[in-house]
Amino acid sequence: MEAPDPPPATRKRGRAEADDQPEEAAPNDLLPPPPAARGERRARSEGGEELEGEEDCIGRLPDALLGAIISLLPTKDGGRTQALATRWRPLWRTAPLNLDHADLAPAADGEALSGLVSRIILAHAGPGRRFCVPAQLLHDGADTGEEWLPSPALNNLQELEFTVPGEAFYAGVLNPPPPSTFRFSATLRVAVVSQCRLPDTTALTLQFPVLTLLALQQVYISEASLDSILAGCPAMEGLLLKGCFGFRCLRINSSTIRSVAFHSPCCGGRCAGEEGHHLEEVVIQDAPLLERLLHVERSIGLGVRVTVMAAPKLETLGVLDDLDGLYSGFDFGTVVFKGFDMITFTTPVSTLKILSLMIDILSLDKVIDLMKCFPCLEKLYITVKILIFCSTPMEYGETNSWRRKHGRTVRSLDMRLKTIVLDDYRGTKSQINFATFFIWNARMLETITFMGGLHNSNVNFVAEQQRLLQLEKRASRDAKICFRSNQCAYDMVHIKKVHDLSLADPFKCSC
Repeated sequence: MEAPDPPPATRKRGRAEADDQPEEAAPNDLLPPPPAARGERRARSEGGEELEGEEDCIGRLPDALLGAIISLLPTKDGGRTQALATRWRPLWRTAPLNLDHADLAPAADGEALSGLVSRIILAHAGPGRRFCVPAQLLHDGADTGEEWLPSPALNNLQELEFTVPGEAFYAGVLNPPPPSTFRFSATLRVAVVSQCRLPDTTALTLQFPVLTLLALQQVYISEASLDSILAGCPAMEGLLLKGCFGFRCLRINSSTIRSVAFHSPCCGGRCAGEEGHHLEEVVIQDAPLLERLLHVERSIGLGVRVTVMAAPKLETLGVLDDLDGLYSGFDFGTVVFKGFDMITFTTPVSTLKILSLMIDILSLDKVIDLMKCFPCLEKLYITVKILIFCSTPMEYGETNSWRRKHGRTVRSLDMRLKTIVLDDYRGTKSQINFATFFIWNARMLETITFMGGLHNSNVNFVAEQQRLLQLEKRASRDAKICFRSNQCAYDMVHIKKVHDLSLADPFKCSC
């Protein structure tokens, strides 16, 4: 038989006694909506605890474990746990702080967001787990960083991120980061440093013994300092360089790294009010665990030479390009490319399974050469980029007729392709000939996707293309032929944040 509800006066006194406890108020932004608005409340005792008979499995957990759970919740949700019960009230203030500006007030201006961050830090006792704020806040207030970073609320911080919204470059003078930024170097596992200058006096002394992910965005840093920082990260698994300058060469010599993504800045090395060298060369000296090597958001006119000396587990490569001569170069030792032109070929690279290409003239001949060099390819992504100054539009390029020219190639080429994505598909003769080579001959093909404009959603266009492609001749009877309108917000490589480096297939679109 259930215990009767206490008289109204007793119930009221019970709440009042709980409310009179000397608890420091949390920021108003973190308080939850009234409990009644979220559904029926459970019966509670005068102290705010659940009555007997109500099973509370989570409440039986030790405080340390509950604190760990709270620290994994979004910032607002973590703060709102204080309203669950009296026991939960002190937990948020002692659980490792997870402060991410994106969870707080996405539409707030810099001053309002800065004030909110300050109130949260003042209300929390520490330690810290994650601190993520826009780099712009540090530019707007010169002392802002030194008000936040020394706080005990951020002690033992594991993730520090100064983010950059969108792809806009900071137009002002780049200053060094706040002096307290690197007081967490012994505990950081993720670091995103943006829109600043890293002087040699600081960078050459840094050591990050447990850091696994590092991103530098729009950072001015010398080559000696970059080499020193990478050498001081013995546990690094992922590196992302976007829009950085001050150095010409990136050298990777790491026994732990699995993903490297780089982007050379615009304007010949002049960005964000600074002048300096831009990235021209990437050398993978020794990376036994490297799986992904990615050239993201390529800047027109800034080709990068890549030399792979030792990367026995490399499976994903992109983006290779040959845009009207503005190419990148790739040297695998036994295979050397200048753009898509094969300079040297002695032994194929059999580890590579995923390849992404950017090309101005769709050429079946060049793609077949690439497949000979990478015979174990399973996924192939091709984007056709017609530059406004391209001398040869695609319509006047190669016809890609292959029946006579590549008859023997088909018999000798062991195609293992399972996935093909062809972007900017408009149904031209060149594109149709290109596609039929794979549809008719790739026996392991599972999916071929044609990305294009709105016409790819037109029923009549799709029906006509299916007829021209002669799908009844496909070598793989289970192959799916898909036509989709391209609404992707990414530039081939789907990496915007450092955490994206762990994506098994960074070219696969999920938009």
